[in-house]
Amino acid sequence: PDAAVLVVTIRAIKSHSGRYKVVAGKPLPPAMLEKNISDVEAGAANLIKHIENVVKHGVTLVGAINRFESDFPEEIEAIREIAIAAG
Repeated sequence: PDAAVLVVTIRAIKSHSGRYKVVAGKPLPPAMLEKNISDVEAGAANLIKHIENVVKHGVTLVGAINRFESDFPEEIEAIREIAIAAG
């Protein structure tokens, strides 16, 4: 492939923090929908590993954040900064 597209959401990144129990078919934990940069940073390890894997194989990476209306700009910026720092 000439490129890979990596799409993330704030919710997915937060779920990878290990701080929330997400159950299919159930509402998300209310605290997960609150602004929390620390949760984003804690869940970013998964994103960073995906970036490393794509870069390791020499494929051009295109990153995208699938935004929800309830997302906070500070969390989006945190993901953007983390992704840029990871390559």
